[in-house]
Amino acid sequence: MTAHIRKRKYKSGIRYQVVLDKGNDSNGKRRREYISCDSYAEAQAIKAEKLHQYNMGSFIEASKITVQNICEQWFKLHVEQELAITTQNGYRVNLENHVYPAIGNIKVQKLTPVQLQMFYDDLKKKGLSPRSIRYIHTTLHTALKFAMRMGVVGRNVTEFVSPPKGEKFKPDIYNEAEVLELLNCCKGTQFEVPITLAVGMGMRKGEVFGLQWKDIDFSDNTLHVCHNLTCVKGKKIIGKPKTESSDRKILMPDYVVTMLKKHKIEQAKNRLKLGRAYQDNDLVYCYDDGTPRSTNGFSKRFSDFLEKNGLRHIRFHDLRHINATLMLQYGVPAKIASERLGHSTIQTTMNIYSHVTVEMQKDTVNIFDNNIFSKVAEG
Repeated sequence: MTAHIRKRKYKSGIRYQVVLDKGNDSNGKRRREYISCDSYAEAQAIKAEKLHQYNMGSFIEASKITVQNICEQWFKLHVEQELAITTQNGYRVNLENHVYPAIGNIKVQKLTPVQLQMFYDDLKKKGLSPRSIRYIHTTLHTALKFAMRMGVVGRNVTEFVSPPKGEKFKPDIYNEAEVLELLNCCKGTQFEVPITLAVGMGMRKGEVFGLQWKDIDFSDNTLHVCHNLTCVKGKKIIGKPKTESSDRKILMPDYVVTMLKKHKIEQAKNRLKLGRAYQDNDLVYCYDDGTPRSTNGFSKRFSDFLEKNGLRHIRFHDLRHINATLMLQYGVPAKIASERLGHSTIQTTMNIYSHVTVEMQKDTVNIFDNNIFSKVAEG
């Protein structure tokens, strides 16, 4: 097989086309495949990849490419190159646990909207939440968009189906009394650091597990959220936070500062006690010997901790929602709350916590009643 790139002029502008010459078929007819690209650089990359596949014996005719084939190509050329490890892991779980077993062997050019809709319906019958199914839909949509760019398919069938709609998310959170009880119960336990950081700083689980001492500046009481720990197939990986906006520097309350300083002293004692057996990874929240803790199974351990202390069950991630809710209830400006949480926009914050703003409106109503309308009624 040979390949070359040709420049194409259209009214909308210039595009490039990778031409794969596959020789002649049994009838002597020339066999070619065309892949349209937006830039010359993209065309070069695709040409090189296709020739490499052909030379390595892994090239597959477009008509024979399955859903699994194209998803794996997309994962290798896009996901692994451009996305955070946590996002990669989420996509990988969706593909291996749901997509491949059900529709992975279907030729991607033969995949129909009916098959895809039935796939979503089956997932719903198996008990998957609407939110999880929409995430799978997004995964497939992005992979098939890649397939269109590669010239494998002429349309993205995900655009012709409707994933299930879910109810608007409303976090399950503690009131102030429950928060105080939780913080008191966790003192001196292995849960003190993660719970305090989640409640006081709004940090995600992976951000807590990936936090390093070098990220904390006690001179100005700031904490830089710039690491995230995730577990992929049993391997603990410390990478970047969930999104670009998740990388943030935030000021710590005095209580959090005191807790962390005390924790650092205890950690130093363990280091001295274990000597060379201590593995210094500079992690704030780790096992006594310095090795990273696993995020896998932590939700169960946290649940057991709540039950043991007679506390109402919530998810660990709900502690982050508690932090956000309290900020808004205490009158912290939405922009500041958004920055501390690492949201990309204020609108993201307000959409998630719209239930808080409804409650806050009651105070506004009371202000008008007490200062304006009560006087009108008296007059």
